[in-house]
Amino acid sequence: MKDLYLNPSQVQEMIKTAEQEAEIIVIRAVRKTAASKPGGPDKGELYDLHCGTKPKGYKSARSFGLHNRKEEDKNNGVLTVFVTNRQDPVTKAWGAWRRVNLNEVVKVIYKTHEYQVTCT
Repeated sequence: MKDLYLNPSQVQEMIKTAEQEAEIIVIRAVRKTAASKPGGPDKGELYDLHCGTKPKGYKSARSFGLHNRKEEDKNNGVLTVFVTNRQDPVTKAWGAWRRVNLNEVVKVIYKTHEYQVTCT
């Protein structure tokens, strides 16, 4: 397969498209902070987030102040996504909100295609 290269804004567009199509998109990124629990990916290690559409009727156990989220995301170069491979820390149900640092994404897997990400 031929390598295709993406920049952070293209990654963001792919995530948004996948959400609209109800597809799962895998984002592999370098973690910028220490692990939140023992055995998790630590600072500088790669981790995968399986991003998808928030299920109908989903209620987060915590309030993230969603009215500020989009502005915070824009100012910090991140994107808040719903991921299916993480548990909500309160309810223990699968599916939780996470932030993807778009500048730390190294690979995207979408519809069986793998894309490398470049810094531009």
